[in-house]
Amino acid sequence: MASCLLALGGCAPEPSAPPPPPPGALPAGQAIGSAAIEGRVVFDGPPPPRRPIRMSSEAACHKPGSSPLSEDLIVSPSGGLKNAYVHITSGLGDRVFAPPEGPAVMDQSGCLFEPHLLDVQANQLIEFANSDPVVHNVRAAAEKNHAFNVSMPGNGKKVRRFFSKPEVVKIRCDIHAWMSAFVAVESHPFHQVTGEDGSFSLRGLPAGSYEIEVWHERLGTLRQAVEVGEGERREVTFTFKPRSAS
Repeated sequence: MASCLLALGGCAPEPSAPPPPPPGALPAGQAIGSAAIEGRVVFDGPPPPRRPIRMSSEAACHKPGSSPLSEDLIVSPSGGLKNAYVHITSGLGDRVFAPPEGPAVMDQSGCLFEPHLLDVQANQLIEFANSDPVVHNVRAAAEKNHAFNVSMPGNGKKVRRFFSKPEVVKIRCDIHAWMSAFVAVESHPFHQVTGEDGSFSLRGLPAGSYEIEVWHERLGTLRQAVEVGEGERREVTFTFKPRSAS
């Protein structure tokens, strides 16, 4: 009942499960070629300082001696940009891909979403969890997909949802204003979130010409056209300028 009361747009029922893959969909994990596009996403400038997150308003979140830091712009000492979403936007033709069978997981732990940016495939189940001893909620501010808002009492509460259309969905907890995250949804498996060093690797591609896009929540988007041959490994770099961070 709580999730119904919190639901955006009233009490429309949630779909019980994703639809089955259409006939002819390529199985999850199946390579369709031997080419790879790899590289890094970097920030061209001194690593900006991360802001401290103040959790003093919630005693159960505030841990003496710990200083959680903002996750919206994380740059390594070598310039690598963490939490950039790299994905192919064109070049795969009319291929249809079945989503992975196992769910992706986004937890609420230490009064933060973990991970801060989760990449999934369309119609892949996502398990939202609450590992904290306090009440949270999960509000998904989707535009192309079904928006929802569910209450998340502590003690291991879990709910499962999915998104059917490609977009980057903003996730937040209304109870704790500092808690926000994103779920990036794509129709195919060729996408990745960069780690600490800003690196990414899109493997198992067929030969062809592709457009690669990088999205970052504060810095915007960059795109490059990349052509790769069968068995070839192409390296590319995406560079965000400091002025974009203002």
